[in-house]
Amino acid sequence: MTYSTRPLRPGVYVPLPTFFDEHQEIDYDSYRRHLLAMVTRGMGKLFERDFDERVSLIRFIRETLDGEGLQSTPIVAGVGGLSTRETISLSKAAADAGADAGMVILPAYYAASLNTDMDQVIQYYVDICEASPIPLLLYNFPSNAGGQDMSSEVISAIMKKTSNLCGVKLTCGGSMGKLIRLQALISEDTTINGTRKFPFLLLDGLIADLTPWIQCAGHGTVSGIPNFVPVASMRLWSLLNLPSPTETERNEARKIQAILARADAAAVPGGIRAMKYALNKMHGYGIAPRRPLLPLGEAEGGEFMNALGEAMRLESELREATSTP
Repeated sequence: MTYSTRPLRPGVYVPLPTFFDEHQEIDYDSYRRHLLAMVTRGMGKLFERDFDERVSLIRFIRETLDGEGLQSTPIVAGVGGLSTRETISLSKAAADAGADAGMVILPAYYAASLNTDMDQVIQYYVDICEASPIPLLLYNFPSNAGGQDMSSEVISAIMKKTSNLCGVKLTCGGSMGKLIRLQALISEDTTINGTRKFPFLLLDGLIADLTPWIQCAGHGTVSGIPNFVPVASMRLWSLLNLPSPTETERNEARKIQAILARADAAAVPGGIRAMKYALNKMHGYGIAPRRPLLPLGEAEGGEFMNALGEAMRLESELREATSTP
């Protein structure tokens, strides 16, 4: 079967949290509200859930977007499994449900064994890319992959061996150096972009790094911060992509970048629990993460909301200035 997938472009991508009711079932109403709140700001979407829920959510997202006249908006789904076989199955199911691309992190369960021989890692991505009916992004996030950290050499080898790898997301130490080396490869080897449906994407995992990332020819970020402050996040993106910014615009970009970097520093340690707490206070979405995680306590949650205060005030100011509802 041939799939007609929508291209991914440079920009700000936001990982969407999944909201649950008191029975730990998906709250589709809250999900729809938050999905549309993000997509109407111009951001790309990425999400992960278990196998059956991924499929049902992809279908729900595609139907929701199409129903709102947003047929051109691509969907990126997390399709990483615990084995090559499972990841391929997930990518095929995601494609059938309407996903345009998949994102794959290394299986944490086999971290010790995979770390002994990087050829295994390279072959893993080559195999899943060759079998996947949709393009895949490589997700390098050591904290969530049992400490596995792919070097730029390993990523470069994968890029050269398969044309179905459409990009990378780097949430790791030394990401800026990796970006520079991977960008150099793309510039020197014209086959990297020449053999793909759309130009290879180099995405950061922290909006705190967005300014230097763009200055070093990166293509955007995948960050949880836009879930809280979408207008401020997209304003920063717009300012960083001005061809000839004025001094006033450069100063505004520096100000927004500093504020979002401080919010990022507070959000990363809190993870999904802090995100759910804040979105519950802001919009009334379900506060509970999927167990075994438990909701953040009021004391910790209050501290997190205080840490977001500066970014929230900026968001409010920008919304008022642009009359954004």
